[in-house]
Amino acid sequence: MTAPQIPADHEAWRQGRWEEIAGASGKAKVVANAKITDPGPHTLPGIPGEWRTTEAGDLTVTAKAVDGVRVAGSLVDGTSTVPSGASLEFPDNRGGFASGTDGSYGLVVMDQDRVERTGLTGIDTFPYDPAWVFEGQYRAAPEGRRIEVPRLTSPRSTEAILAPVDLAVTIDGTEYVLAVLQDFPGQRLVIFTDETNGDSTPAIGRWLMLPLLESGSTVTVDFNKATLSHHHLNPDVFVCPLSPPGNHLPMRIEVGERALIHAATGQS
Repeated sequence: MTAPQIPADHEAWRQGRWEEIAGASGKAKVVANAKITDPGPHTLPGIPGEWRTTEAGDLTVTAKAVDGVRVAGSLVDGTSTVPSGASLEFPDNRGGFASGTDGSYGLVVMDQDRVERTGLTGIDTFPYDPAWVFEGQYRAAPEGRRIEVPRLTSPRSTEAILAPVDLAVTIDGTEYVLAVLQDFPGQRLVIFTDETNGDSTPAIGRWLMLPLLESGSTVTVDFNKATLSHHHLNPDVFVCPLSPPGNHLPMRIEVGERALIHAATGQS
């Protein structure tokens, strides 16, 4: 029996997924990730500089020249404004950027050597199976609905995350309704668990990224695009949400990503 032909668009998606993980701005390179929303000062573990927001809503960093912090190529010696999107440079081949406005900023720092150092070489997946591509539908949720969802912090915490719609999908004649989270603006996310969790996929479940569409819209639900949580890339940085109550599918979904692949690095 021959394996199903993998569509060209799925191959392109897989390549884009690897670029998202290991490319120039790949999530596997992230060593610090913070939200700066008040005067602070805020510091990031292992990263020089103190970060603040000003009364005018700008983001600033304070550092000494010896710290080696650069904003848009200029060495910081004192306090410097950090424009949204400006490149940041730190010692040891680390860099990053800040994004935001009006006193609310996200700060990301990446180590360009981290993928090689950790030995990450790829993502193990189940074989592609077109039978796991469905047509689903967004259904309206109560206005402003938030769902209490555990986060992978230490110790474990919970957060009320915006859940603007539900996803209804029919599998083998049974309709399942899954809560859709919107943890970040412009991003819809279904976190689900199934019967593979704990043996051939992670116990914490997997993700489906979905488009921003109005309730009532038809949505392609392709479980071949089920991904691993960012938590597996760096658990100290990505304190991702877990599956909302009710987002369990009582079957083995043997498509999509299974595990990260690491080459032997000689590290313990």
